[in-house]
Amino acid sequence: MGGLLEARPGAASLSGVLTCPICGGCGFGPGPNGRTAPNGMLPRCTGCASLERHRMFRVMFDRLGPAAFADMRAIQFSPDPTIDPDWFGAFELSVYGEGKSLDIQAIDRPDGAYDFVACSHVLEHVADDHAALNELLRILKDDGLLWLVVPDPFREARTRDWGFAKPKKHGHYRVYGADFAERLMRYLPDQPVLTYMGEDPVTGERDGGFLLPKSPARRCWVEARLGGDVAHYAGPA
Repeated sequence: MGGLLEARPGAASLSGVLTCPICGGCGFGPGPNGRTAPNGMLPRCTGCASLERHRMFRVMFDRLGPAAFADMRAIQFSPDPTIDPDWFGAFELSVYGEGKSLDIQAIDRPDGAYDFVACSHVLEHVADDHAALNELLRILKDDGLLWLVVPDPFREARTRDWGFAKPKKHGHYRVYGADFAERLMRYLPDQPVLTYMGEDPVTGERDGGFLLPKSPARRCWVEARLGGDVAHYAGPA
């Protein structure tokens, strides 16, 4: 079927068919530039276009319980099918270069404007990631939560920062590495950072991202729901 992966037995649904947790689809095709997952499986859902990381984090959010977001005001930087805007009481999307997009290095919003901030695969495109991280936390309420994802932070030994947007690297200023924790501790010394490791229910690929709870109560809320898949990563214990 034109390179699509036929539905086949798996662990993603009670019926034994691999199913996207975002849209419920069971057809999968090649990813960007025709790539497969590292294990050879086809990664892109033909229903919602989600990839491994989107589905992995949707499982995470399902465990957190989207109903808990119903009264929250949220902002998302760059579109990402992981997040459903209908979860939130109020939702704002900023897309770079479109409409009234916000500069993540100097966000034109007041302190404590949001309960939830989503920033996935954006920080590597930003010249001053120090400023951006501080801005993302500034616009969070005292009990807020920042969800932060960067590409492959556990696969490179050290961050490589070119100091300019490298065309051959999709306009990235840097490739983050395993020293990302050190960077976060330098930039955000008073902010606990939790790491979440999850698995895509379609391909079985594993990867991780970061949750930055602004308060001890929010940290306990995250840890209680995600159990052993979340651990303290950087910042104060």
